[in-house]
Amino acid sequence: MDIPEVRPVIPRFRMESGYCRRCRKRVRSRHPRQVSSATGAAGVSLGLRARALAADLKHRLGIPYRKVAELFQVAWGLEVTASGLCQADERLAEKAEPVYPELVEALRDSVAVHVDETGWRVGGQGAWLWVFTGPRGTVYTIDRRRSHEVVVEVLGPGFSGVWVTDGFRAYDHRALADWSQQKCFAHLLRELGRLQREKKRGAVRFPRELAGLLREALALREEKGRLEPAEFEARLQEWEAKLDARIAEKRRFTDRDHERLARRLRKQRRHLLRFLRVEGVEATNNRAERALRPAVLVRKTGGCNKTPRGARTHAVLASLLQTLRQQGRETLTYLISVLTAPARLPPLFPPPVWDTS
Repeated sequence: MDIPEVRPVIPRFRMESGYCRRCRKRVRSRHPRQVSSATGAAGVSLGLRARALAADLKHRLGIPYRKVAELFQVAWGLEVTASGLCQADERLAEKAEPVYPELVEALRDSVAVHVDETGWRVGGQGAWLWVFTGPRGTVYTIDRRRSHEVVVEVLGPGFSGVWVTDGFRAYDHRALADWSQQKCFAHLLRELGRLQREKKRGAVRFPRELAGLLREALALREEKGRLEPAEFEARLQEWEAKLDARIAEKRRFTDRDHERLARRLRKQRRHLLRFLRVEGVEATNNRAERALRPAVLVRKTGGCNKTPRGARTHAVLASLLQTLRQQGRETLTYLISVLTAPARLPPLFPPPVWDTS
């Protein structure tokens, strides 16, 4: 198998131009697939599919603009600069901006939302890239703050779903005390595994017992569909009693790491079993971590963003592209429809189908 030789296609649009008899202003016709109204020497612009592909390569796959430009030249003979691709993405993000609130609203209506963050830079200054991902879509936002305020602003103060998080302290802020939360079992198991490797003799017993309990809870989730409700509830209560006995406040620990861990688990106790109580909630925050991987790649290869406008461009386009992939939709087709939309953008979420039978 091989790749056939591909040569660039240069479409030519013949447009009508004239002056309005009433206002005396010059007016021009516009083709549906025309992406720029420039004329003369500036009338040559990058086509729709090339723009859409460049945005996908940069903001979803993490390929830097200069390498995208090189790929276009080597593979298809398209002469384009990194700065030209950057400007094209900024204009694309401006057109796609109305979709961003739609994504946020879809998150707020979700049963569960996975949240995580990673370090970022905007203009050389420290910032954070946050990801919020649910079953229908994903939202990225870049903010100077790494605090609970970002969570409240994105999900809204009235968020009624379950949000799945790691052990970051900001997630336990008192302003979020009434929110339903699920702590990530994968993070806890990794920490318990580390303690088992570091501790000696009898000090290994406590993290080993806790790790065993967590795995029992995960196994119970797998068996839930095969158990009668009463039997499931009895086993769940038995599990909770064993956990409470091991992290009880009256228990005295000789190891400081064990005491610290028990204290933290007591604080997060009511956030450990949402995945067993609420359908659609997962025990781990792996969804958010997977959604962060493209951003980490962008950070390594592209150096984050130089301006706030660039940060907003990345947040909007990355959110849109990741959501399209979640839905199994063709990213290039949708981006082209955004570029050619005369006014209202095509819907990101299909309308509900009502059963009239």
